[in-house]
Amino acid sequence: DAVLGIDLEKSLYSFKDNKALINQLPLEFNGSIQLVDAGQNYDLTFKTPTSSFQNFLALIPSAYSGSLKDVKTTGDFSVTGFAKGLYSDKTVPKFNLAITSDNASFQYPNLPKSVQNIVIDTKIINETGVLNDTYVNLDKLTFKIDQDVFAAKANIKNVTKNPIVDAALKGTINLANLSKAYPIKLKTPLTGILKADVTTKFDMQSVEKSQYENIKNAGTMSLSQFKYVDDKGKALNISTAMIAFDPSRVNLQQFNATTGKTDMNVTGILDNFYGFMFKNQELKGNFNLQSNQFAVSDFMTTETPNAKTASNKEAIKIPAFLNCSLNAKVDTILYDNLILKNATGKMFIKDQKVTLENVKTSVFNGVITLNGAVSTKEKVPVFDMNLNLNQVDIQQTFTQLEMMKKIAPIAGVVNGRLNSTIKVSGKLDAKEMTPNLATLNGDLLGQLLSTTINASNSTVLNALSSNLKFIDLKKLNLNDLKANLSFNDGKVTVKPFDLKYQDIKVNIGGSHGFDQNMNYTMKLDVPAKYLGEEANKMLAKLSPADAAKLENIPINAMITGNFKNPKITTDIQKAITNLANQLVKQQKEKLINQGTSALGNLLNGGKKDTSKTTTPKPDIKTQAGNLLNGLFGNKKKQE
Repeated sequence: DAVLGIDLEKSLYSFKDNKALINQLPLEFNGSIQLVDAGQNYDLTFKTPTSSFQNFLALIPSAYSGSLKDVKTTGDFSVTGFAKGLYSDKTVPKFNLAITSDNASFQYPNLPKSVQNIVIDTKIINETGVLNDTYVNLDKLTFKIDQDVFAAKANIKNVTKNPIVDAALKGTINLANLSKAYPIKLKTPLTGILKADVTTKFDMQSVEKSQYENIKNAGTMSLSQFKYVDDKGKALNISTAMIAFDPSRVNLQQFNATTGKTDMNVTGILDNFYGFMFKNQELKGNFNLQSNQFAVSDFMTTETPNAKTASNKEAIKIPAFLNCSLNAKVDTILYDNLILKNATGKMFIKDQKVTLENVKTSVFNGVITLNGAVSTKEKVPVFDMNLNLNQVDIQQTFTQLEMMKKIAPIAGVVNGRLNSTIKVSGKLDAKEMTPNLATLNGDLLGQLLSTTINASNSTVLNALSSNLKFIDLKKLNLNDLKANLSFNDGKVTVKPFDLKYQDIKVNIGGSHGFDQNMNYTMKLDVPAKYLGEEANKMLAKLSPADAAKLENIPINAMITGNFKNPKITTDIQKAITNLANQLVKQQKEKLINQGTSALGNLLNGGKKDTSKTTTPKPDIKTQAGNLLNGLFGNKKKQE
């Protein structure tokens, strides 16, 4: 409500019996404002119409103070002040705003506790008309809930050029009493004891320039027996947290907490705390984490996803203001269906990127070491990792990790251990922070150790065994086998590698997709004895010396289709023909050699040994016919 006296000739506006509300706080104004060439001349006074402490509660927005009806108050509270002088481009009116209360108290209806011994003595003053000369004095602020007393004081001056702050906090607050004395809207109650005894003195230029010699911090702050339960029933318990302040940093001396299945013990330091708080600078720090058990699910949302929530869910971003490191040592990490043991390593957070350095953990009965980074700086987050797998169980690794299933699905039928180095990069789902498998790129070099094959679990191996009956997969020795493969945009390429089955040399190479379609080639260097009954009948008619001279027969096998429905084609019939050609060639060469020998005998046979009986020999043509007929099973006899 306002009653104004207006003098248009003098551009003078006078306040007469005027009232205004700041939130619910009534103020009475008197005086005038005059428009002049240089600006506006102020000559105003203001005050609260009464000194009831309910005026203080009225100053707080109703959303936070609740209804003031039936609130019991004692003591006084007043706001008084004046503004006098020219407001222009260079000056402000001189002013004095005083907020005072002495030995006041209040208690809300239906709340069991009251706030007592309230003392407020605050002034905001400008005595020169120069804005930078404004200063704020909070000479005293105290209150008491039950037996807990809290006190604060502060002074701020040089407010526009280089603000200088001098402040102190001291006292104890039982957090459980806050909602019992004030209508705080909490879904679940808070418990815990907060204690503070802190002093600070600094100027903003020293904060900006990290001139810690000009910053005077001292004291401690602690929180104990803290418990908070969210609306999903998940509890956070902080048994002890202790912070100590010194000029250059904030020291987290102790932080012991549990939530869900997780326990944590954290210590460390925060640098540039004031630069972060007041100047939007980086928050720098270095922390150490120890935990007996750390369950990743304790720090993830528990909401059941649906189409609406999934589309509205915000992308996860690493805060741009963080520049810190974390040394971690965790006995057990629970992540999805994995149990990671004895995890150690270092993590750096900077420029919206997390860098992992020598992160090592025992898993799959072996050890995995990680180095790499995850960045959320761009719209689509990306990652780049180097993994070293040492003596891990093959079957566990390739059945429990979705990425490894895609890279080498057939490896899940191998029992044994694996040494491997993996370089992998790709994009992440911006909301779930899981790898987008279709974008994976990288290389894998692996060496198998102490292996056996469970071929019955593989459709591909069963089909291969059916087509290459001379290979018994149970006898296949893959020990020390090394394989090198690369993967790019959903396709895996296996570089040709060699292995040996008994006296058969095998070379395998090809590719498959994450969609399970495959295209592989096997090249086998097979001794003739493995080519089946027909080949063995041929070999049986050779002398051991002739059989030993035969070259191994090349056999090619093509493996196509997909891992659930493979197609195997071989050229075994071509191999048998190859064997037959070898045998014919060998026998021809043998007969030619025999013919050459016979001709030599003939030329040297002018002189007969009459002392010996001569037995007629068949001619060379007849010998050749007999040999070939015998080799290929011709039953026709010589006439």
